[in-house]
Amino acid sequence: MNILMKHTRALYKKVRQRVAQDKLNRLRDPLSVFHQKIGTGYGGWFVPTSLLSSRSLCYGVGAGEDISFEIELINQYGCEVHCFDPTPRAQRHVDQLHRNASNGIPTSINDAVDVWYTLSPGCLTQLHFHAIGLWSHDRTMRFYAPANPAHVSHSIVNLQQTADYFEADCQTLGTVMATLGHSDVSLLKLDVEGAEYEILSSILVSDIRPAILCVEFDEGYHPLDDDYLPRIVDMVSRVKAGGYYLTSVDGWNATFVHRRAMAASKRDI
Repeated sequence: MNILMKHTRALYKKVRQRVAQDKLNRLRDPLSVFHQKIGTGYGGWFVPTSLLSSRSLCYGVGAGEDISFEIELINQYGCEVHCFDPTPRAQRHVDQLHRNASNGIPTSINDAVDVWYTLSPGCLTQLHFHAIGLWSHDRTMRFYAPANPAHVSHSIVNLQQTADYFEADCQTLGTVMATLGHSDVSLLKLDVEGAEYEILSSILVSDIRPAILCVEFDEGYHPLDDDYLPRIVDMVSRVKAGGYYLTSVDGWNATFVHRRAMAASKRDI
């Protein structure tokens, strides 16, 4: 009986998630913009490739142990890429990638036995890692551990309701850009374990508008309560009201493109 109940609950959760994802997908704008998935099946994103070039400046917030998206942005477009993640394992992963590359040793992605990074010549000179978090204010925040200790991603909002945490410095997107001397960002990826609401809200009340936004809505996988879907839908609606089109939905990964980038789609951003 217990086994039957577990299977029933798992099936219900799967069906409910599929229905929720379909609702998110219906918010997508019907635009004819070619998207290509960059990176691995786990860490990759669908992006409008015509809007990327060697002049593009990309921020990847949330690295974990799969930065295939950031690496492929460099490999394919020659972008300058900045990664942000205060998680110690993420920093060790990037450090190991640099050490292995300097010694001609391949580095596996997410400790996989058959998936490795491909590095173009000079790739890592375009990759810059910063051991800080992104938030709505400049302050020290707690990052709560995942329920499964084998997983790497920690959550400011304690998405998986755990007790263990570490503390790390966080900055707003505006502070990060000012510190690095950047006036604009071509692409901002947010894979931040539930912190996307707070970060996006702070961006929308500022004058910063990255041309491309790649956002994972992590509550789709780990809902804090039964109101997770209205929260996601509301956030998507607010981003769209802030000048963005929703151009791609892949599971709980959403890609947005700002209207000014669409208007200038025949030019590099």
